[in-house]
Amino acid sequence: MRNVAVVVLLSLMACGGSLSDDQRRKIKEDMEDHKIQKISDSEIVTASMERGRNIFAQLEQVKFDSLKSDSIADHFGARISWIEAGSASAKQVENELIQAYIIGAETGSTQDNIQKLRKGEQTEDYDSLLYSRPIVTPLPDGAVNVKGVWNIYLSKKGIIKGYKKD
Repeated sequence: MRNVAVVVLLSLMACGGSLSDDQRRKIKEDMEDHKIQKISDSEIVTASMERGRNIFAQLEQVKFDSLKSDSIADHFGARISWIEAGSASAKQVENELIQAYIIGAETGSTQDNIQKLRKGEQTEDYDSLLYSRPIVTPLPDGAVNVKGVWNIYLSKKGIIKGYKKD
């Protein structure tokens, strides 16, 4: 893409015309978008957790309406799913997470979570992250019941592209 911006710039200059302010701004923005940046793994995980919390807050605002959640997912480039315990359509990682939340509910540990999803079993590299947040209801004895878990799948590439260093 960077090469495309350079080619466009050179072709405009070769035509003998000058660039307008809008064209210069657009080229500069394109170059910034394609600038190589190095971010640590911990920065990626932290940014993913923040983005997951932001998406979840958006879901809360629309009261978890399925049509609006699809729009939110599209806007953030994520995939959102609701899973209840014992769901046949749940993936293995989703079932493992909901079971962990059910066990954690006994000790009062039901906070949100981020998981790296590996490309394969033999590699340490990952291409996406899974933000999960349980929905719990209090029980009369003071414990909580896990109704289900919201799972928000985020691409590592999307997190990196949207990352802004201070």
